[in-house]
Amino acid sequence: MAFLWWTAWLALSGCGRFGFDATTGGGDDAQPGAVTLRYPIDTAYGIRNVTPISLVPEFTGAPTFTTVLPLPAGVSIDATTGVITGVPQTSLDKTVILVRATGATGTASAKVTLVYSAGYAVDVTSDGEDDDLGNDLTCFSSVAGGCSLRAAMQTANAHATELQVITVGPGVFSVIAAMPVIDADIVIVGVGPKATTVRSQPALAGFGLFKLGAPRRFTLVRAGFANFGMRDGAVVAQFAGTMAVDECLFENNQSAGSGGVFFITSGAKASIRRSTFLKNESFGGCCGGWGGVVDGEGAMTSITISQSYASGNRSNWGSFAHITDGTQLWLENSTLYGNRATTAGTLASPGGAYTLVNDTIVYNTNTNPTPESAGLYLYSDPAHYTVQSSIVAFNTDITGSENNCNRRVPTVSLTSLGGNVMSDAAGNCASYFIEPGDQLGLDPELVAGGPGANGGPTDTLPPRPTSPVLDVGSACPSEDQRGEPRDPAICDSGAVELP
Repeated sequence: MAFLWWTAWLALSGCGRFGFDATTGGGDDAQPGAVTLRYPIDTAYGIRNVTPISLVPEFTGAPTFTTVLPLPAGVSIDATTGVITGVPQTSLDKTVILVRATGATGTASAKVTLVYSAGYAVDVTSDGEDDDLGNDLTCFSSVAGGCSLRAAMQTANAHATELQVITVGPGVFSVIAAMPVIDADIVIVGVGPKATTVRSQPALAGFGLFKLGAPRRFTLVRAGFANFGMRDGAVVAQFAGTMAVDECLFENNQSAGSGGVFFITSGAKASIRRSTFLKNESFGGCCGGWGGVVDGEGAMTSITISQSYASGNRSNWGSFAHITDGTQLWLENSTLYGNRATTAGTLASPGGAYTLVNDTIVYNTNTNPTPESAGLYLYSDPAHYTVQSSIVAFNTDITGSENNCNRRVPTVSLTSLGGNVMSDAAGNCASYFIEPGDQLGLDPELVAGGPGANGGPTDTLPPRPTSPVLDVGSACPSEDQRGEPRDPAICDSGAVELP
Protein backbone atom coordinates (compact mmCIF):
# COMPACT_ATOMS: atom_id res chain seq x y z
CA MET A 1 0.00 0.00 0.00
CA ALA A 2 1.00 3.60 -0.44
CA PHE A 3 3.02 5.24 2.34
CA LEU A 4 0.75 6.95 4.88
CA TRP A 5 1.30 10.15 6.83
CA TRP A 6 1.04 8.42 10.17
CA THR A 7 3.93 6.05 9.58
CA ALA A 8 6.14 8.87 10.84
CA TRP A 9 4.71 8.10 14.27
CA LEU A 10 6.53 4.80 14.12
CA ALA A 11 9.81 6.55 14.69
CA LEU A 12 8.68 6.27 18.31
CA SER A 13 7.44 2.70 18.06
CA GLY A 14 10.09 1.33 20.36
CA CYS A 15 9.19 1.04 24.00
CA GLY A 16 9.92 2.41 27.37
CA ARG A 17 12.38 4.81 28.86
CA PHE A 18 15.42 6.22 27.14
CA GLY A 19 17.95 3.58 26.18
CA PHE A 20 21.47 4.12 27.47
CA ASP A 21 24.57 2.20 28.45
CA ALA A 22 27.23 2.74 31.05
CA THR A 23 29.20 5.93 30.52
CA THR A 24 32.65 7.26 31.27
CA GLY A 25 32.27 10.70 32.74
CA GLY A 26 28.51 10.54 32.15
CA GLY A 27 25.24 9.14 33.51
CA ASP A 28 22.18 10.50 35.30
CA ASP A 29 24.24 11.65 38.30
CA ALA A 30 27.13 13.03 36.30
CA GLN A 31 28.83 16.27 37.28
CA PRO A 32 28.07 19.46 35.31
CA GLY A 33 29.81 19.37 31.95
CA ALA A 34 30.05 15.58 31.82
CA VAL A 35 29.06 13.72 28.67
CA THR A 36 25.70 11.95 28.83
CA LEU A 37 23.62 10.42 26.04
CA ARG A 38 20.22 8.83 25.72
CA TYR A 39 17.69 8.16 22.96
CA PRO A 40 13.89 8.25 23.42
CA ILE A 41 13.37 4.56 22.57
CA ASP A 42 15.24 1.30 22.83
CA THR A 43 13.69 -0.47 19.82
CA ALA A 44 12.32 0.90 16.54
CA TYR A 45 10.08 -1.24 14.34
CA GLY A 46 9.02 -0.69 10.76
CA ILE A 47 8.63 -1.82 7.17
CA ARG A 48 11.82 -1.65 5.11
CA ASN A 49 11.84 1.06 2.44
CA VAL A 50 8.67 2.50 3.98
CA THR A 51 8.84 3.47 7.66
CA PRO A 52 11.14 6.43 8.46
CA ILE A 53 13.35 6.79 11.52
CA SER A 54 13.96 10.09 13.32
CA LEU A 55 15.61 9.60 16.71
CA VAL A 56 16.61 12.77 18.53
CA PRO A 57 18.82 12.21 21.58
CA GLU A 58 19.20 14.08 24.83
CA PHE A 59 22.84 14.75 25.69
CA THR A 60 25.22 16.96 27.62
CA GLY A 61 28.89 17.79 27.26
CA ALA A 62 29.01 19.09 23.64
CA PRO A 63 30.18 15.75 22.20
CA THR A 64 30.81 14.50 18.69
CA PHE A 65 28.73 11.49 17.67
CA THR A 66 29.94 8.36 15.92
CA THR A 67 28.65 4.81 15.56
CA VAL A 68 30.73 1.84 16.61
CA LEU A 69 29.66 -0.19 13.57
CA PRO A 70 28.55 0.98 10.11
CA LEU A 71 24.90 2.01 9.95
CA PRO A 72 22.41 0.01 7.85
CA ALA A 73 21.78 1.17 4.29
CA GLY A 74 19.42 4.13 4.26
CA VAL A 75 20.24 5.26 7.83
CA SER A 76 22.58 8.07 8.86
CA ILE A 77 23.64 9.98 11.97
CA ASP A 78 24.45 13.67 12.34
CA ALA A 79 27.89 13.96 13.92
CA THR A 80 26.96 17.22 15.68
CA THR A 81 23.42 16.56 16.93
CA GLY A 82 23.40 12.76 17.21
CA VAL A 83 20.07 12.62 15.34
CA ILE A 84 19.53 9.28 13.57
CA THR A 85 17.40 9.53 10.42
CA GLY A 86 16.53 7.61 7.30
CA VAL A 87 14.49 4.74 5.95
CA PRO A 88 16.14 1.32 6.36
CA GLN A 89 16.49 -0.37 2.99
CA THR A 90 17.29 -3.90 4.16
CA SER A 91 15.75 -6.37 6.58
CA LEU A 92 17.03 -5.88 10.13
CA ASP A 93 16.15 -8.41 12.79
CA LYS A 94 17.26 -6.93 16.11
CA THR A 95 20.16 -5.03 14.60
CA VAL A 96 21.81 -2.83 17.24
CA ILE A 97 22.99 0.71 16.54
CA LEU A 98 25.62 1.63 19.13
CA VAL A 99 26.30 5.36 19.27
CA ARG A 100 29.32 6.85 21.02
CA ALA A 101 29.39 10.47 22.19
CA THR A 102 32.91 11.80 22.71
CA GLY A 103 33.59 15.12 24.41
CA ALA A 104 36.32 16.95 26.29
CA THR A 105 35.02 15.63 29.62
CA GLY A 106 34.57 11.97 28.71
CA THR A 107 32.48 9.62 26.63
CA ALA A 108 29.03 8.07 26.77
CA SER A 109 27.26 5.44 24.70
CA ALA A 110 23.71 4.48 23.87
CA LYS A 111 22.10 1.81 21.76
CA VAL A 112 18.93 1.47 19.73
CA THR A 113 17.71 -1.82 18.25
CA LEU A 114 16.13 -1.87 14.78
CA VAL A 115 13.54 -4.42 13.68
CA TYR A 116 12.68 -3.83 10.00
CA SER A 117 11.38 -6.29 7.43
CA ALA A 118 8.69 -6.90 4.85
CA GLY A 119 5.22 -5.91 5.98
CA TYR A 120 1.98 -4.04 5.61
CA ALA A 121 0.60 -0.72 6.86
CA VAL A 122 -2.96 -0.94 8.17
CA ASP A 123 -4.77 2.13 6.82
CA VAL A 124 -8.44 1.58 7.70
CA THR A 125 -10.11 1.14 11.08
CA SER A 126 -12.88 -1.20 9.89
CA ASP A 127 -12.66 -4.97 9.58
CA GLY A 128 -12.70 -7.07 6.43
CA GLU A 129 -10.94 -9.97 4.71
CA ASP A 130 -8.28 -9.47 2.10
CA ASP A 131 -9.82 -9.65 -1.38
CA ASP A 132 -7.80 -12.73 -2.36
CA LEU A 133 -7.26 -14.00 1.22
CA GLY A 134 -3.63 -12.92 1.08
CA ASN A 135 -2.55 -14.82 -2.00
CA ASP A 136 -0.85 -11.87 -3.66
CA LEU A 137 1.47 -9.31 -2.06
CA THR A 138 -1.16 -6.56 -1.94
CA CYS A 139 -3.07 -5.99 1.28
CA PHE A 140 -6.53 -4.74 0.35
CA SER A 141 -10.06 -5.44 1.55
CA SER A 142 -12.89 -4.02 -0.55
CA VAL A 143 -15.24 -4.58 2.38
CA ALA A 144 -13.05 -2.50 4.72
CA GLY A 145 -11.99 -0.03 2.04
CA GLY A 146 -8.24 -0.55 2.46
CA CYS A 147 -5.63 -2.61 4.25
CA SER A 148 -7.41 -3.83 7.37
CA LEU A 149 -5.66 -5.58 10.26
CA ARG A 150 -7.29 -8.85 9.19
CA ALA A 151 -6.19 -8.44 5.58
CA ALA A 152 -2.66 -7.61 6.72
CA MET A 153 -2.50 -10.77 8.83
CA GLN A 154 -3.88 -12.92 6.03
CA THR A 155 -1.28 -11.56 3.62
CA ALA A 156 1.52 -11.92 6.17
CA ASN A 157 0.53 -15.53 6.83
CA ALA A 158 0.63 -16.32 3.12
CA HIS A 159 4.12 -14.86 2.67
CA ALA A 160 5.96 -16.19 5.70
CA THR A 161 9.46 -16.58 4.26
CA GLU A 162 10.70 -13.75 6.51
CA LEU A 163 9.53 -11.68 9.47
CA GLN A 164 6.37 -9.68 8.71
CA VAL A 165 5.89 -6.25 10.33
CA ILE A 166 2.34 -4.90 10.49
CA THR A 167 2.17 -1.21 11.39
CA VAL A 168 -1.03 0.24 12.84
CA GLY A 169 -1.53 3.98 13.19
CA PRO A 170 -3.58 5.99 15.69
CA GLY A 171 -7.28 5.24 16.04
CA VAL A 172 -9.77 2.62 17.21
CA PHE A 173 -9.66 -0.48 15.03
CA SER A 174 -12.81 -2.61 15.16
CA VAL A 175 -12.62 -6.40 14.97
CA ILE A 176 -15.76 -8.49 14.35
CA ALA A 177 -14.30 -12.03 14.51
CA ALA A 178 -11.17 -13.87 15.58
CA MET A 179 -8.07 -13.15 13.52
CA PRO A 180 -6.63 -15.91 11.30
CA VAL A 181 -4.47 -18.39 13.19
CA ILE A 182 -0.89 -17.10 13.21
CA ASP A 183 1.31 -19.01 10.75
CA ALA A 184 4.21 -16.60 10.26
CA ASP A 185 6.68 -14.62 12.35
CA ILE A 186 4.64 -11.45 12.88
CA VAL A 187 5.15 -8.13 14.66
CA ILE A 188 2.13 -5.87 15.19
CA VAL A 189 3.25 -2.39 16.23
CA GLY A 190 1.09 0.60 17.07
CA VAL A 191 1.98 4.17 17.98
CA GLY A 192 1.09 3.95 21.67
CA PRO A 193 -0.97 1.84 24.08
CA LYS A 194 -3.67 4.52 24.25
CA ALA A 195 -3.29 5.95 20.74
CA THR A 196 -3.74 2.62 18.92
CA THR A 197 -6.67 0.53 20.19
CA VAL A 198 -7.86 -2.78 18.75
CA ARG A 199 -11.38 -3.40 20.02
CA SER A 200 -13.99 -6.15 19.72
CA GLN A 201 -17.21 -5.11 18.03
CA PRO A 202 -19.58 -5.66 19.72
CA ALA A 203 -17.93 -5.81 23.12
CA LEU A 204 -17.35 -9.32 24.53
CA ALA A 205 -18.91 -10.82 21.41
CA GLY A 206 -17.71 -14.35 22.13
CA PHE A 207 -14.39 -14.68 20.29
CA GLY A 208 -10.73 -14.43 21.20
CA LEU A 209 -8.46 -12.21 19.11
CA PHE A 210 -5.23 -14.10 18.34
CA LYS A 211 -4.25 -17.77 18.36
CA LEU A 212 -0.65 -18.97 18.12
CA GLY A 213 -0.49 -22.70 17.57
CA ALA A 214 2.71 -23.04 15.50
CA PRO A 215 6.38 -22.62 16.48
CA ARG A 216 6.42 -19.00 15.34
CA ARG A 217 7.40 -15.63 16.85
CA PHE A 218 4.54 -13.27 17.63
CA THR A 219 5.08 -9.75 18.95
CA LEU A 220 2.69 -7.02 20.11
CA VAL A 221 4.13 -3.53 20.66
CA ARG A 222 2.63 -0.18 21.75
CA ALA A 223 -1.06 -0.92 21.28
CA GLY A 224 -4.22 -1.38 23.34
CA PHE A 225 -6.60 -4.36 23.22
CA ALA A 226 -10.08 -4.12 24.71
CA ASN A 227 -13.41 -5.92 25.04
CA PHE A 228 -12.42 -9.36 23.73
CA GLY A 229 -13.96 -12.24 25.51
CA MET A 230 -15.50 -15.52 26.39
CA ARG A 231 -12.64 -17.63 25.06
CA ASP A 232 -9.62 -19.05 26.87
CA GLY A 233 -7.02 -16.36 26.39
CA ALA A 234 -9.31 -13.55 25.29
CA VAL A 235 -6.51 -11.64 23.55
CA VAL A 236 -3.94 -14.39 22.90
CA ALA A 237 -4.33 -18.15 23.17
CA GLN A 238 -0.80 -19.53 22.81
CA PHE A 239 -0.13 -23.24 22.33
CA ALA A 240 3.37 -23.07 20.83
CA GLY A 241 6.14 -20.71 19.78
CA THR A 242 7.30 -17.54 21.48
CA MET A 243 5.35 -14.39 22.25
CA ALA A 244 6.72 -10.97 23.16
CA VAL A 245 4.54 -8.10 24.43
CA ASP A 246 5.94 -4.64 25.10
CA GLU A 247 4.22 -1.47 26.27
CA CYS A 248 0.65 -2.57 25.62
CA LEU A 249 -2.66 -1.92 27.41
CA PHE A 250 -5.21 -4.69 28.02
CA GLU A 251 -8.57 -3.58 29.35
CA ASN A 252 -11.97 -5.18 29.91
CA ASN A 253 -11.19 -8.54 28.34
CA GLN A 254 -12.87 -11.72 29.64
CA SER A 255 -12.26 -15.44 29.51
CA ALA A 256 -14.82 -18.20 29.71
CA GLY A 257 -12.46 -20.13 31.97
CA SER A 258 -8.71 -19.69 31.47
CA GLY A 259 -6.82 -16.42 31.18
CA GLY A 260 -8.69 -13.14 30.92
CA VAL A 261 -5.96 -11.85 28.57
CA PHE A 262 -3.48 -14.70 27.95
CA PHE A 263 -3.84 -18.48 27.96
CA ILE A 264 -0.32 -19.92 27.60
CA THR A 265 0.15 -23.69 27.53
CA SER A 266 1.89 -26.75 26.06
CA GLY A 267 5.46 -25.55 26.59
CA ALA A 268 5.00 -22.14 24.93
CA LYS A 269 7.24 -19.21 25.93
CA ALA A 270 6.07 -15.65 26.62
CA SER A 271 7.77 -12.41 27.64
CA ILE A 272 5.55 -9.51 28.71
CA ARG A 273 6.99 -6.17 29.78
CA ARG A 274 6.04 -2.55 30.43
CA SER A 275 2.34 -3.33 30.02
CA THR A 276 -0.85 -2.41 31.87
CA PHE A 277 -3.78 -4.70 32.71
CA LEU A 278 -7.07 -3.16 33.82
CA LYS A 279 -10.43 -4.81 34.62
CA ASN A 280 -9.81 -8.11 32.89
CA GLU A 281 -11.69 -11.17 34.16
CA SER A 282 -11.78 -14.95 34.03
CA PHE A 283 -14.93 -16.68 35.25
CA GLY A 284 -16.54 -19.96 34.28
CA GLY A 285 -15.18 -23.39 33.49
CA CYS A 286 -15.43 -26.22 35.98
CA CYS A 287 -14.12 -24.19 38.95
CA GLY A 288 -15.06 -20.58 38.37
CA GLY A 289 -12.17 -19.31 36.30
CA TRP A 290 -8.36 -19.32 36.34
CA GLY A 291 -6.19 -16.24 36.02
CA GLY A 292 -7.79 -12.83 35.63
CA VAL A 293 -4.90 -11.82 33.36
CA VAL A 294 -2.84 -14.94 32.63
CA ASP A 295 -3.34 -18.67 32.97
CA GLY A 296 -0.24 -20.80 32.38
CA GLU A 297 -0.51 -24.56 32.11
CA GLY A 298 1.60 -27.57 31.22
CA ALA A 299 5.17 -28.81 31.34
CA MET A 300 7.91 -26.42 30.15
CA THR A 301 5.55 -23.47 29.79
CA SER A 302 7.54 -20.34 30.66
CA ILE A 303 6.19 -16.83 31.30
CA THR A 304 8.17 -13.70 32.21
CA ILE A 305 6.38 -10.50 33.22
CA SER A 306 8.31 -7.36 34.09
CA GLN A 307 7.84 -3.62 34.69
CA SER A 308 4.07 -4.02 34.44
CA TYR A 309 0.98 -2.85 36.35
CA ALA A 310 -2.31 -4.66 37.04
CA SER A 311 -5.41 -3.35 38.78
CA GLY A 312 -9.12 -4.20 38.88
CA ASN A 313 -8.66 -7.70 37.45
CA ARG A 314 -10.81 -10.55 38.79
CA SER A 315 -10.99 -14.32 38.84
CA ASN A 316 -11.84 -17.16 41.19
CA TRP A 317 -8.32 -18.62 41.13
CA GLY A 318 -5.62 -15.98 40.86
CA SER A 319 -6.97 -12.50 40.15
CA PHE A 320 -3.74 -11.79 38.25
CA ALA A 321 -2.26 -15.21 37.48
CA HIS A 322 -2.88 -18.95 37.86
CA ILE A 323 -0.24 -21.56 36.94
CA THR A 324 -0.31 -25.36 37.05
CA ASP A 325 2.23 -28.20 37.23
CA GLY A 326 5.25 -27.63 35.04
CA THR A 327 4.67 -23.92 34.40
CA GLN A 328 7.12 -21.28 35.58
CA LEU A 329 6.18 -17.61 35.93
CA TRP A 330 8.82 -14.96 36.67
CA LEU A 331 7.35 -11.64 37.90
CA GLU A 332 9.80 -8.76 38.29
CA ASN A 333 9.54 -5.04 39.02
CA SER A 334 5.75 -5.09 38.78
CA THR A 335 2.84 -3.68 40.79
CA LEU A 336 -0.34 -5.67 41.48
CA TYR A 337 -2.92 -3.43 43.16
CA GLY A 338 -6.65 -3.67 43.80
CA ASN A 339 -7.32 -7.02 42.13
CA ARG A 340 -10.04 -9.37 43.46
CA ALA A 341 -10.10 -13.15 43.79
CA THR A 342 -13.20 -15.04 44.82
CA THR A 343 -11.42 -18.26 45.79
CA ALA A 344 -7.64 -18.07 45.91
CA GLY A 345 -5.13 -15.25 45.83
CA THR A 346 -3.73 -12.71 43.47
CA LEU A 347 -1.11 -15.27 42.43
CA ALA A 348 -2.51 -18.80 42.65
CA SER A 349 -0.55 -21.99 42.12
CA PRO A 350 -2.03 -25.47 42.26
CA GLY A 351 1.34 -26.78 41.09
CA GLY A 352 3.37 -24.20 39.16
CA ALA A 353 6.44 -22.28 40.32
CA TYR A 354 6.54 -18.49 40.80
CA THR A 355 9.67 -16.36 41.12
CA LEU A 356 8.93 -12.87 42.47
CA VAL A 357 11.66 -10.23 42.32
CA ASN A 358 11.17 -6.63 43.51
CA ASP A 359 7.39 -6.65 43.19
CA THR A 360 4.76 -4.59 44.99
CA ILE A 361 1.67 -6.74 45.68
CA VAL A 362 -0.72 -4.67 47.77
CA TYR A 363 -4.38 -3.92 48.53
CA ASN A 364 -5.74 -6.96 46.71
CA THR A 365 -8.80 -8.77 48.09
CA ASN A 366 -10.25 -12.26 48.37
CA THR A 367 -14.01 -12.73 48.84
CA ASN A 368 -13.98 -16.48 49.53
CA PRO A 369 -16.61 -17.15 52.26
CA THR A 370 -13.88 -19.09 54.07
CA PRO A 371 -11.16 -16.50 54.83
CA GLU A 372 -8.31 -17.13 52.41
CA SER A 373 -5.13 -15.47 51.15
CA ALA A 374 -5.53 -12.48 48.87
CA GLY A 375 -1.83 -12.43 48.04
CA LEU A 376 0.36 -15.53 47.65
CA TYR A 377 -1.53 -18.84 47.46
CA LEU A 378 0.11 -22.28 47.26
CA TYR A 379 -2.54 -24.91 46.75
CA SER A 380 -0.89 -28.29 46.15
CA ASP A 381 2.38 -29.98 45.26
CA PRO A 382 4.60 -29.20 43.46
CA ALA A 383 3.59 -25.54 43.92
CA HIS A 384 6.51 -23.33 44.93
CA TYR A 385 7.32 -19.64 45.39
CA THR A 386 10.73 -17.99 45.37
CA VAL A 387 10.35 -14.46 46.76
CA GLN A 388 13.00 -11.76 46.80
CA SER A 389 12.98 -8.06 47.74
CA SER A 390 9.21 -7.78 47.38
CA ILE A 391 6.44 -5.99 49.27
CA VAL A 392 3.34 -8.07 50.04
CA ALA A 393 1.01 -5.95 52.13
CA PHE A 394 -2.57 -5.06 53.02
CA ASN A 395 -4.06 -7.90 51.01
CA THR A 396 -7.33 -8.72 52.79
CA ASP A 397 -9.76 -11.63 53.04
CA ILE A 398 -13.56 -11.48 53.30
CA THR A 399 -13.40 -10.40 56.95
CA GLY A 400 -11.24 -7.41 56.12
CA SER A 401 -8.28 -8.97 57.90
CA GLU A 402 -4.85 -9.02 56.31
CA ASN A 403 -4.13 -12.36 54.67
CA ASN A 404 -0.96 -12.08 52.58
CA CYS A 405 0.20 -15.68 52.26
CA ASN A 406 -1.22 -19.20 52.71
CA ARG A 407 0.12 -22.68 52.06
CA ARG A 408 -2.95 -24.80 51.49
CA VAL A 409 -1.15 -28.05 52.40
CA PRO A 410 1.98 -28.33 54.57
CA THR A 411 4.06 -30.12 51.94
CA VAL A 412 4.22 -27.15 49.56
CA SER A 413 7.10 -24.76 50.21
CA LEU A 414 8.38 -21.24 49.74
CA THR A 415 11.94 -19.94 49.44
CA SER A 416 12.84 -16.44 50.58
CA LEU A 417 15.95 -14.83 49.15
CA GLY A 418 15.65 -11.96 51.61
CA GLY A 419 14.59 -8.34 51.55
CA ASN A 420 10.85 -9.05 51.69
CA VAL A 421 8.43 -6.86 53.63
CA MET A 422 4.99 -8.08 54.76
CA SER A 423 2.45 -6.04 56.64
CA ASP A 424 1.13 -9.04 58.61
CA ALA A 425 2.78 -12.02 60.29
CA ALA A 426 2.65 -13.99 56.99
CA GLY A 427 0.41 -16.72 58.42
CA ASN A 428 1.71 -20.24 57.85
CA CYS A 429 4.37 -18.87 55.46
CA ALA A 430 6.16 -17.02 58.29
CA SER A 431 8.78 -19.68 58.93
CA TYR A 432 10.25 -19.07 55.46
CA PHE A 433 10.73 -15.31 55.80
CA ILE A 434 13.81 -15.40 58.01
CA GLU A 435 16.49 -14.30 55.56
CA PRO A 436 18.45 -11.00 55.76
CA GLY A 437 16.17 -8.03 55.13
CA ASP A 438 12.91 -9.98 55.65
CA GLN A 439 10.52 -7.97 57.82
CA LEU A 440 7.09 -9.13 58.99
CA GLY A 441 4.30 -7.13 60.56
CA LEU A 442 5.55 -3.80 59.21
CA ASP A 443 3.78 -1.03 57.33
CA PRO A 444 5.83 -0.53 54.13
CA GLU A 445 4.80 3.15 54.19
CA LEU A 446 3.73 3.57 50.59
CA VAL A 447 2.71 6.98 49.30
CA ALA A 448 -0.89 8.02 49.90
CA GLY A 449 -3.45 8.17 47.12
CA GLY A 450 -2.71 4.90 45.37
CA PRO A 451 -0.73 4.17 42.20
CA GLY A 452 -0.12 6.86 39.63
CA ALA A 453 2.17 8.18 36.93
CA ASN A 454 5.59 8.47 38.54
CA GLY A 455 7.73 8.07 35.44
CA GLY A 456 8.02 5.19 33.01
CA PRO A 457 5.23 3.66 30.91
CA THR A 458 3.22 2.05 33.77
CA ASP A 459 1.67 3.25 37.04
CA THR A 460 3.58 2.68 40.26
CA LEU A 461 3.13 3.02 44.04
CA PRO A 462 6.41 4.27 45.51
CA PRO A 463 7.49 4.06 49.15
CA ARG A 464 7.82 7.16 51.31
CA PRO A 465 11.31 8.40 52.25
CA THR A 466 10.79 6.99 55.77
CA SER A 467 9.75 3.52 54.57
CA PRO A 468 11.35 0.39 56.09
CA VAL A 469 11.68 -1.06 52.56
CA LEU A 470 14.59 1.24 51.72
CA ASP A 471 17.94 -0.48 51.14
CA VAL A 472 16.88 -3.90 52.43
CA GLY A 473 16.94 -5.71 49.07
CA SER A 474 19.90 -7.49 47.50
CA ALA A 475 20.93 -9.01 44.17
CA CYS A 476 18.68 -6.44 42.55
CA PRO A 477 17.71 -5.91 38.89
CA SER A 478 19.58 -3.05 37.24
CA GLU A 479 16.38 -1.02 36.80
CA ASP A 480 13.10 -0.57 38.67
CA GLN A 481 9.58 -0.68 37.21
CA ARG A 482 9.94 2.81 35.75
CA GLY A 483 13.32 2.10 34.16
CA GLU A 484 15.20 4.07 36.82
CA PRO A 485 18.57 2.58 37.82
CA ARG A 486 19.08 0.46 40.93
CA ASP A 487 22.28 -0.35 42.77
CA PRO A 488 22.57 -4.09 42.09
CA ALA A 489 24.28 -4.72 45.43
CA ILE A 490 21.62 -3.13 47.63
CA CYS A 491 18.26 -1.70 46.63
CA ASP A 492 14.82 -0.84 47.93
CA SER A 493 12.29 -3.66 48.21
CA GLY A 494 9.32 -3.44 45.90
CA ALA A 495 8.93 -2.22 42.34
CA VAL A 496 10.13 1.38 42.84
CA GLU A 497 13.60 2.57 43.79
CA LEU A 498 13.85 5.92 45.58
CA PRO A 499 16.76 8.19 44.60
